[in-house]
Amino acid sequence: MKKIKNLKFNDPYKNNPLNITLVPIESLEVISYQRKPSQYHIKHLINSIERIGFIVPLIVVAREDRYIIIDGQHRFLAAKELGINKLPVIIVPDYLAKLMINFNIEKELNIREKSHVALAVYQEYLQNKPDIIESDPEIIDALEQAYYITLGIAYQKSEKVAGSSFESILKKCDFFLDFKINEAYSLREKRAEKILIANSLIKEISQKLKEMDKWHPYIYNQIISWANPYKKRRLPTEFDDLFNELIDNLQTAREKPQIVITENKLYF
Repeated sequence: MKKIKNLKFNDPYKNNPLNITLVPIESLEVISYQRKPSQYHIKHLINSIERIGFIVPLIVVAREDRYIIIDGQHRFLAAKELGINKLPVIIVPDYLAKLMINFNIEKELNIREKSHVALAVYQEYLQNKPDIIESDPEIIDALEQAYYITLGIAYQKSEKVAGSSFESILKKCDFFLDFKINEAYSLREKRAEKILIANSLIKEISQKLKEMDKWHPYIYNQIISWANPYKKRRLPTEFDDLFNELIDNLQTAREKPQIVITENKLYF
């Protein structure tokens, strides 16, 4: 990598070593597991840069002869459209990249995006550190929630998973595992399969309720609340125990969808 003059300093709180410098725009690329960019946001940033200039540096890590953007892809894309040939960047240590990917100051990620990012980070660990324990603090810090991994696998197989509807249940049963991640991943694939089975049943029940003129925007939440066998339990429970009973209840509701409505279970 061509050496460029830079300013070295430590962040004033954690004392992480940082460099701030200008780099050629052609040496920059967006990290592979970033969300899909918003064209509206890019246009907004173009207008902002044209008025006041390019002020906020990108956050990057150095990889061989490239700088990988972990925060600032919209600013980068706006700069490309404006023909800017050099951009200010803050180069952070590689160990911070995975920790920072969940922190995005431009837009809050939705659950699908968070799951996509978490799975990509997880798969990078699978490739580079297959023997690390999934419950290792390094992974917990990088991924935020264990169930994002499971949902990420489910979303890979079906983009129409009701992830946000399942979240309240997953918070109670899907935690970081005390296994090496190359072993834990196969368990998460099985968990994702159960989520997909439950999701398919919920879609069927929802369609039947729609035909009965009983559909409303929160019907998925109502169906899950009705079928959830442990909603009054505050303590953590086993994933398989919960989902096996959940699926059994959903199969019952598939045959008699009206019970979801007539039993008037709370779903908020």
